[in-house]
Amino acid sequence: MIISVPGEYYVFETSEVPSRESLSAFFQDLNENDILKVRIRPENGDCQIFHVTRFYLEHQLEFTNLALPKGPDTFWLASRVCPYYAVLPVLDPDGNCVSILKKIWTYYEHPYQYEGGLDLSFLNRYERIVLVSLNEYSVELYRRVLPHWYGKRLCLVGEEWNDYLDVLPPLSHVPVTVYGQLDEIGRSFREEDYVRLLYIADKLPENEGIARYEHGIMSYDEVMTLTFLFSHVTHPGTRYPDRRFFLIDGRFNVEGIFGIWNKVFTAARYALSKGYTPAFAITSSDDNLYCDHPGDDIWDKFFLQPEGFTLSDIRESCYLAHSPNMNILTIMRHIMNENSENRKLSWPDGIFNAHVRQYLADRQQRFLPHPQRTLGVLIRGTDYIHNPLPNHPRQASLEMVMEKISEIEASWDFDWIYLSTEDQNICEKMKERYQKRLLFTDQERYQVRPGQLLADLHRTKEEGKGFRLGAEYLCSIRLLSQCRSLIASGECGALTEALRENDGKYEHVFVFHLSSS
Repeated sequence: MIISVPGEYYVFETSEVPSRESLSAFFQDLNENDILKVRIRPENGDCQIFHVTRFYLEHQLEFTNLALPKGPDTFWLASRVCPYYAVLPVLDPDGNCVSILKKIWTYYEHPYQYEGGLDLSFLNRYERIVLVSLNEYSVELYRRVLPHWYGKRLCLVGEEWNDYLDVLPPLSHVPVTVYGQLDEIGRSFREEDYVRLLYIADKLPENEGIARYEHGIMSYDEVMTLTFLFSHVTHPGTRYPDRRFFLIDGRFNVEGIFGIWNKVFTAARYALSKGYTPAFAITSSDDNLYCDHPGDDIWDKFFLQPEGFTLSDIRESCYLAHSPNMNILTIMRHIMNENSENRKLSWPDGIFNAHVRQYLADRQQRFLPHPQRTLGVLIRGTDYIHNPLPNHPRQASLEMVMEKISEIEASWDFDWIYLSTEDQNICEKMKERYQKRLLFTDQERYQVRPGQLLADLHRTKEEGKGFRLGAEYLCSIRLLSQCRSLIASGECGALTEALRENDGKYEHVFVFHLSSS
C-alpha cells in the first residue's frame, strides 16, 4: 500500500555527478523519508535530474528521476513503480513537492480491475465514514466507491488530503470534512453523529477478538477486500453461461495446510452466499512449505474442486472472478460467516484427490490397527510452543497432557495411545513414557530454535517434497479422527479438521483452553 509520509525535499545543483560516498555522507544527517533532488547542469550537454533516497543508497540501486506528477492516478502510479519501503516525491505542475509517498507491506493488493463491479453491501450499513490517513486505498475508496455510497457524511483525517482534493472528483451527494487529527472529530461530533459510524484505520488486521469491529473500526485491508472482492473478472471461454465462478488464490507463506483450508473455505462460503461458484488454485504461495517451485498449485496437490467442477472446466467458463490477495483473520471470518448463512460446500467426489486417498489407505492399518481401542492425542509444538504467533491459541505443555492422560486412564476405555505431533522432542518424550503403547506415523518431525518458524526449515525447494509434507500431515490427522477418544493440547486447525472428519463419533473429547496471559 502506498502511504503519504512526512519528509523533507532538498534540491542540489551541481555541474558533475556526485559520488555515492558524498551522497551517503550527506544522508547521515537525514531521515529515511527525506529525498534529495540532484540537478546536474554541465557546461556542455543536457541537464540531468535524478533523486537520491536512503533506500536507494543502502540497496545500491541505480539513481533515476523518481518524481510522479500530482493527479487523480498518483497513488496508482506509485503502487506500480515504487519498491517496498522506498519513497518517491510527487510534484505539482510548477515542480514543487506536494507530498512524499512510501510503499509499505499489507496483506491486500488492489488489482485495479472493475468489470465485476463493486460490492457496497458492507459500507452501506453505515451512514458516516471516517477515512483515517491519505493512502492508496483511502484514495481508491474516495474515487471509485464513495460516489455510490448511500451515506450521509464523510470525514477525512490528515491535512495531506487538502493537497489532493482539487484533483479528485468531488462528492456532491455527501458533505466532506477534513480534520488534521483524529481527536478533532471527537470535539466536533454530536451524539447522533456516532450512530452507524465506521472508522477505516491504517492498521494491519490481527487474530484478535471482534471488539474492534463491534466498535465500528475496520482496517483498510478488510474494507478493500469486502468491497473489491469480485471486481476482477475475465472471460476465458464460453462454457457455463449461467454461472459466475470465483477463483481463490493467495499468498500463504507461513500457514499450514489447515490454516490455508480454514481461510479459503471461509471465502468460498461467502462467495456462495453472493451467487458465485467457488474454486481454488493456490499458485501465489512460493514460500509455503508445500510449494516445490514458483507457480506450483498447492491446492491441486491434495484436493479436488468443490461443486462438481474441475479446474479445466472453470478455466473454460465465460465468467471468472479472481480473488485479490487477502488475509481472512478473526474479524473478516466473523463478517463473512455472518453473511454465509451457514452455507456448506458440496464435494460430490470427496475433498481429497486420488493421490492423497491412496496415501491414506496405504497407512491406515500400518499405523492405527485398532482405532476403537486407541486414545488419540494431538499435541502442537514447534511454532505453537517456541515461537507463538500473535493471538494464536496457547497450547498445553507436554507435561500437562501426560498428566491428563493419567487422570482419565481409569475412566476412559483404551489400550493404545496414538500421537499426532510435528515436534520431534515431544514424540521422543512420549515414546519414553508410553513405550510400546504409543502409536505414531512415519512423518518427518522437527525441532525449531527461538525465533525460527517451521516454515523456515523448508525454504529450500525439492520437487515432490511439498506433497510428502502435506500428505504426512493429512494422514496424521485422518488417523487421529478415527480414534475412540481425543485429547488436544489446544485449539488449532488440526483439531478443527479432526473433529470434522470424526463427525461426532468420539466417545470422549478433552481440549485444553488456556488463557494467553
